[in-house]
Amino acid sequence: MKESRNILWSILILCLMVFYAHAGTTGKIAGIVIDKETGEPLAGVNVFIPGMNLGASTNINGEYYIIQVPPGIYTIKASMIGYATEVKKNVEVRVDLTTKVVFKLTKTILEGEEIVTIAERPLIQRDLTSSKRSSSKAEIENIPAAENAMDVLSVIPGAIVATVNPVLNVGGGHTLKAQDENIKNIHIRGGGGGEVLFQVDGMPVNHPIFGGHSVLNIDIKSVEEIEVLTGGFSAEYGEAQSGVINVITREGGEHYQADFTLKHDDFLPVTLNNSEGYEYGSFYLEGPEPLTSKWLPELGLKFLSNTYLFVSGSFKRTNTQFNNHRTRQVKRLLGFFNVKDKQYNEYTFNIKISHHFSPTKRLILNYQRNDSWWSNFDWGGKNIPDSLGDAKSTNNYFVLSFKNTISRSTFFNVHVSYLQVRYHYSLYGKTPDAFWRWVYNDKTKNWVYRGANFFEDLNHDGFVEIGQDTDYRNDLSKVLTTKFDITSQINRSNLVKMGIEYQYKDLLYTNIQQGGWYLTPYGQYVFNGADYVPQPPGPFPEYGLFRWYFKAFPSQGAWYIQDKLENSGLIINAGLRYDWIMPGSSVEKESFRERWERVTGLKLNLRKFKGYFSPRLGISFPVSVKTVMYFSYGHFQQMPSSDNLYRDPYSNTFCGNPDLDPQKTVAYEFGFAQQIGSDFAIDIKGYSKDISNTVVNGLVQPEKGRPIWLAQNMGYGRARGVEINLKKRYSGFTSGILTYTLQWANGYTSSPFELYQRSQTNLPLPIREHRLDWDKRHQLLLQFTIDIPKDKALRVFGLKIPGNWSLTINSSASSGNPYTPGSTEIYVPPNSKTAPFIANTDLRFKKKWNIGKMHVGLTLDITNVFDRNNVNTGWGFNPWTGKPYVYGDVNNPFPYYYTWMEILRLRDPRMFMPGRRIVLGLNFGF
Repeated sequence: MKESRNILWSILILCLMVFYAHAGTTGKIAGIVIDKETGEPLAGVNVFIPGMNLGASTNINGEYYIIQVPPGIYTIKASMIGYATEVKKNVEVRVDLTTKVVFKLTKTILEGEEIVTIAERPLIQRDLTSSKRSSSKAEIENIPAAENAMDVLSVIPGAIVATVNPVLNVGGGHTLKAQDENIKNIHIRGGGGGEVLFQVDGMPVNHPIFGGHSVLNIDIKSVEEIEVLTGGFSAEYGEAQSGVINVITREGGEHYQADFTLKHDDFLPVTLNNSEGYEYGSFYLEGPEPLTSKWLPELGLKFLSNTYLFVSGSFKRTNTQFNNHRTRQVKRLLGFFNVKDKQYNEYTFNIKISHHFSPTKRLILNYQRNDSWWSNFDWGGKNIPDSLGDAKSTNNYFVLSFKNTISRSTFFNVHVSYLQVRYHYSLYGKTPDAFWRWVYNDKTKNWVYRGANFFEDLNHDGFVEIGQDTDYRNDLSKVLTTKFDITSQINRSNLVKMGIEYQYKDLLYTNIQQGGWYLTPYGQYVFNGADYVPQPPGPFPEYGLFRWYFKAFPSQGAWYIQDKLENSGLIINAGLRYDWIMPGSSVEKESFRERWERVTGLKLNLRKFKGYFSPRLGISFPVSVKTVMYFSYGHFQQMPSSDNLYRDPYSNTFCGNPDLDPQKTVAYEFGFAQQIGSDFAIDIKGYSKDISNTVVNGLVQPEKGRPIWLAQNMGYGRARGVEINLKKRYSGFTSGILTYTLQWANGYTSSPFELYQRSQTNLPLPIREHRLDWDKRHQLLLQFTIDIPKDKALRVFGLKIPGNWSLTINSSASSGNPYTPGSTEIYVPPNSKTAPFIANTDLRFKKKWNIGKMHVGLTLDITNVFDRNNVNTGWGFNPWTGKPYVYGDVNNPFPYYYTWMEILRLRDPRMFMPGRRIVLGLNFGF
């Protein structure tokens, strides 16, 4: 009842209050209008974007600005009586940035005369005060193998996507999953995994339990622009230490458009293509909403006109390059036909409805749904794939936004969103009690309560032949968020943004490990007559060797103020942010406090309200039109993930700490950008991060009872780096970016569980900071595109090649992953060696044919073009040789060779990253 009242109060508060910062989803156009002959500024010139209620008039100095411009490419007009109208085409607007457009009007006596020019996007962004990479819809669609919004990370310097999820060795041959299998840790500029803020149209979509990980898979057909902030970011962005990924989705337009895409990879011999049995399809449809824009008006009814619709969806099905050969289930699709599952199955749906009440007021409703289900590859269990568990995830996301333009210089936004995340893992849906049964023992003449078979290697070849995976997960998280922001260009130089936020979470986390094998002490009491122990919380309290369960109701919020000062020789982004959190009633109960203090032997001084300030500053010095220097500084704080806060104290192994402080990063960046000639620019930047208060599970010993691993703010780290970018703008049919990153990432631990893991393998605890698991010293990225327009042709050795095609090549080379070498020494510094370097080349070829209003396209994606065996240190890696295991390796430190069977078990196929794969796609639309 109390929690229901909390929800009702939260909804009431959301309806009555204005809330937080809507993170940037629009940009700004500004400039000056002058007389072309005299160079004098012109006042009263009307500058506007045709077809949109966005425009301004120049002041006495000829200056103008247009705010609240969605990202995209526009045509802009400047008109004044006595002058020919100047039309600027191809003006590109990016989120949170100012696009400078200068008009030079020519006097004329002919009314209606227009002069058309093509705007050229500057190579140097004068108002950029920290590192940021924006990718437009067209740029994203050129990335090889890109299908999901997160695929843009493959071209972001300093971004590393981990290939191994944490699995804990808990001794006795048992393992413990610390994180969902479908969650990938993303490290930006040496930061830890889970330190990134993911947003869709400015609203957060981070995982409610595990923090800085995205829970929405957004197909690229739904994306208008993606911006990735890797340097210092402004005060409107919170709950992130390393970076921000902001996805701006598309809205319906005035004209109907549609596109349908199908892809597969099973069409070439295995010697050329490592086929995954891959199938992919997507569609989108946009335009005026037909009911209110066409059908009702034909009946003489005008209701909710000016309503626009964007609908998209996709599916992806693959057996992956590491097929587990599990028996696939058959599902009924849409109630009409049967579809046989693959190892990984994913379906997405998105609908966005926008209604324009007036030119200044818009209401937008967006709904997104992701469904995915999969089973994992396990080399040790390759003989019994049908006895291994499977997972399912269902995520629903609703957001309602109201945008109101008060004047040409001021607008505000109000947003309410609801995010629901479901996750389930088990063996064909079995609960822990389903594995247990009463069995009569003929020897003892007693009935015995017996669970499932343990995994056993009967023939001692290293692979199990019997046993069942009895792990059980069942999570349901709900997040209600409301935000309000107001933006005002208070004068020519100052753009001020401010806002507040409120967020309420309802978290349910159930993780019962090996529930079909072991009874809890309480279960021993219930079924075997053991001594009484209190019942642990959560479902199936009688089962499980390890139990992590919590139900929590935290609430948090923030406010911020940000000012962007723009002058010809100085741009300043200065802001201040305040975040707060209330851990909620579940950990304020006396029963929780007593149990927590008894288990840990510590006093729980729980603060019911915690708040913290984060100052931000960015400065840009445009030395000239072609030269810019910039600097940024900021404090970036983020609360630890909910599992570290709320993990219950009943498992007697790991215990959460609801009084943890926020993790903190203090970051600096200095950069220099210089345009070289007309088509090239170089950008050199150095950055530094000091990281503190990171969560580490440290061992505590109460006076009575077993020692326990408690989440504590005892970690720290540092990251330093230099990044060099050489960019070529599109000219001569080509464009490209070459980036080199030199980086150091050191810290006390690479994971909250590292101290525990080292204790289980009898390794000494770290005595100083060392290289972190994601420390890659060198990284080189090349993105090169050849793009031939449909009205052009390319001549090669005198041969004319028709246009309307593009070829993009992405190449990367980096240092290998760090690892701890095998040694007979008492202490070996962790991660003191580096695995072989990693190199990869991907390409995408696109060809389009226009047939009237229709278009037909062909896409060819080749990943790992040269089929290189890149080493993956997570599996099958020999720390004594620094290479994957091979036949003939010595079983160090013992003086004998591994047997053939032992090496076979050690040579996990995942020891190399996926090989060459060729995917053919066909799309058509109008």
